[in-house]
Amino acid sequence: MFAAVRLRALADAVGEDDPSFREEVSFTAAQWRRRLRDHAQFAALLEERPVGLIGAQYENAEAVYLYSLWLDPAVRGRGLAHSLVTAAVDWAGECRVRTVKLRVAADNMAARGVYEDLGFTISHDEDHRRDGELMMSLSVR
Repeated sequence: MFAAVRLRALADAVGEDDPSFREEVSFTAAQWRRRLRDHAQFAALLEERPVGLIGAQYENAEAVYLYSLWLDPAVRGRGLAHSLVTAAVDWAGECRVRTVKLRVAADNMAARGVYEDLGFTISHDEDHRRDGELMMSLSVR
């Protein structure tokens, strides 16, 4: 199930011609299992159907990195993004890290609004920054 939803998310977000989609569409079952083993994945379900995802990666004793927040376009605007991010932040707290970090497209005002509503602020961490993106962080301890 995770692989199908992740590929649907990538196709929607970046398109099937994107290198990341082309790479992941060829993953073996073992590679998908490794992704699930090495990273926390959270799904939003609506009537038992997965309609959203967010990933979280334990970086070190200081930080968890959130990535790939996605919601099916048909369910956007219903508060599910808040629920997904909150679940990932709660997990980060259980990991006893100090900070949750993420990148967001500078022009993605909807996602930025979700993150800001939850207390994330723009940071100037250059380690993860890419052109056209902002780094945001949240202190959890």
